[in-house]
Amino acid sequence: MTGHIDRFSIPFAITALGISHVITQITVIREFINVFAGNEIIVGVLISLWLLLTGFGAYAGRYIRSHLLQSLIFRGSLFVVAILPIIHIVLIRSLKNLLFARGELPGLEALILWSTMLLLPYCIITGGLLTVACTIMPTKAGPRRSIGTVYFFDNIGDILGGVLFTFLLVHYFNNLEILYIPSLLCLVAFLLTQRRGMHTSFLRITAVAAILALFLVFPLDTASLTWLYPHQEVAQYDESPYGRLVVTKERGQTSFFENGEHLFSTPNIRASEEMVHFALPQIEKIDSVLLVSGGIAGLIDEILKYDVKRIDYVEIDPRIIPAGIENLDIGFPEKVHIHLEDGRKFIQETPGRYDAVILNLPDPLSLQLNRFYTLEFFREAKAILRPGGVITFGLRGAENYISHDQARLLSTLYNSLNGVFRHVLIIPGERNIFIASDHSLTDDIASLVSSRGIQTTYINEDYLTGWVTPERVSFLKEHLIDEIPPNYDFHPAAYLYTMRVWLSMFQDSYLVPTAVLFLFLLFFFLRLGMTEKVIFTTGFTAASMEVIILLVYQILHGSVYTGIGIIIAAFMTGLALGSYMANRINMVKRGTLLATEGAVIIYLLIFVYTLFAAKNLLEPFALAFLTLLMGTLTGAEFPIAGSLLFSSPRETGGSLYTADLLGGSLGAFAIGIVLVPRFGIYSACFFLIALKGLIACGFLVTMLKKGVK
Repeated sequence: MTGHIDRFSIPFAITALGISHVITQITVIREFINVFAGNEIIVGVLISLWLLLTGFGAYAGRYIRSHLLQSLIFRGSLFVVAILPIIHIVLIRSLKNLLFARGELPGLEALILWSTMLLLPYCIITGGLLTVACTIMPTKAGPRRSIGTVYFFDNIGDILGGVLFTFLLVHYFNNLEILYIPSLLCLVAFLLTQRRGMHTSFLRITAVAAILALFLVFPLDTASLTWLYPHQEVAQYDESPYGRLVVTKERGQTSFFENGEHLFSTPNIRASEEMVHFALPQIEKIDSVLLVSGGIAGLIDEILKYDVKRIDYVEIDPRIIPAGIENLDIGFPEKVHIHLEDGRKFIQETPGRYDAVILNLPDPLSLQLNRFYTLEFFREAKAILRPGGVITFGLRGAENYISHDQARLLSTLYNSLNGVFRHVLIIPGERNIFIASDHSLTDDIASLVSSRGIQTTYINEDYLTGWVTPERVSFLKEHLIDEIPPNYDFHPAAYLYTMRVWLSMFQDSYLVPTAVLFLFLLFFFLRLGMTEKVIFTTGFTAASMEVIILLVYQILHGSVYTGIGIIIAAFMTGLALGSYMANRINMVKRGTLLATEGAVIIYLLIFVYTLFAAKNLLEPFALAFLTLLMGTLTGAEFPIAGSLLFSSPRETGGSLYTADLLGGSLGAFAIGIVLVPRFGIYSACFFLIALKGLIACGFLVTMLKKGVK
């Protein structure tokens, strides 16, 4: 292969790998969420495993010493990387009902084991390719610059992958079809990096064309999706930035699923009556009602029994409404005004005033949902209520048993409401219905409904006599704990307790493998030199801050996926910008790396101050700018460290990529699963400041001992 072909084909191949890596990571995580009704714990585990396994691959690449073998592996792996992501999606869908009982959610230990086996080939190969590329990358500045050059082109691929996915692919293609684009790019890179030869080139091009034709002709997406819903007719499915919506029909019942979570099935009269008739009879006169989600599940028909003048119905996913109209043959009267946006954002901005706010949302199983159960949200909801108005929502419960974590969950929500409203009532049942108001409330629901002349099927005296009893109401009240703190936006206690309840359903000993992994990473960290420790903790901090900024964006601005895409793209752009600027430094000194560490600490202090004292300034553009700065600082440190430690591209590149990826793996796990849920966002940021401060001090002491600049 000639030199000028190398100078084009290898950078193109690395960029294609970066595009593939980002798009594959997003689509595989989305698929796990869709198939296993995932939450932040599952997402955190997958991201952590992804970075961990890729780090192992980068480390393994150090042991490929032969230049000929490096070239052969690099070229051949491009072909494998093009095919593996599509196989991943098919295996996730097809093996779910084979490995686990139908309707069963696997425990965390089983999920970790299975996802590790699934992700291992792709992550090991792509991680190893980064190390190999540092050796075979041609650069005019010599081998010392090759590490930073590979890092730069990899970041360019990450940027392009994030932008392509967020602004183009996710809007027009489903999860499986999205992967055809990076697959095509990797196959092109595979052809460009091959040695010339008429016969072999013809065979390679023919093989690539046959694979692409198979992808495009065979209905792989439809066939693999139906495997997830055996014995059911998949009446409709659609994918968008919000996830996958699936509508199934079985024996006269229509069920709606979103992101693997069962939203509702119709008919389900009891659930609709519970959400409406426990709360609305508490109000003497009802003119307007705000309904957040659940309008096509039957709640609107129940609300209309009160002869209201206006119903504002907010639904974040615009596909749910046409899917309901098409599959349930429903319509909306003129009194119903539909708003397709985030419910919390609507409440913050609406000029309307309501007699009731009904939240028909799932439990706070994610930080995105937790936003609707916080003290700050209840204050915002009260601001749009008329005097004596009510707010109500339901939480999954058990009629005759309350575990310790369930009691804490109920308590944090009760105490949050109690901090805003004068009266709070919880009606026990399969779903514990919360009602809050400044007006007095009663649990004598049957009398209220009867006095209003409302016709119901379940919410009546005959049914409620054995259901909402004084004994059950007292039993629930006895389990409320006054000392449990309220649920806050930036300290999500309800999410933490919900996760504990969720994890308690499984008997897996996930703590043992987690502890083993933590000890391994600690041992790895302690063996690193001081410069590699800097890169490890920077990878930890960068992954942590990316998660934190995304969470802050969701809390402040709702689930606006275009905005979140801008933040992801800003981080990747910062990485490329930082690495580009650092590569242009002619004389790298240890003081350069120390100054960058100091800049990271200053950045973290500014971020915490802004979050605490001026969070109103954190508009999407401001958050994107802060993300760009973090990415720039992170991207600058990698080539600086590479120049300081350089021995050979293979050794140095492998060591730094391993430290960076393993640090990011630990950061994604620790922040998303432990620090933020348990201690809140502020405490997580202070932990990062303390961590980088200690590392900077350690690096300074090392410099002083060696007497170098």
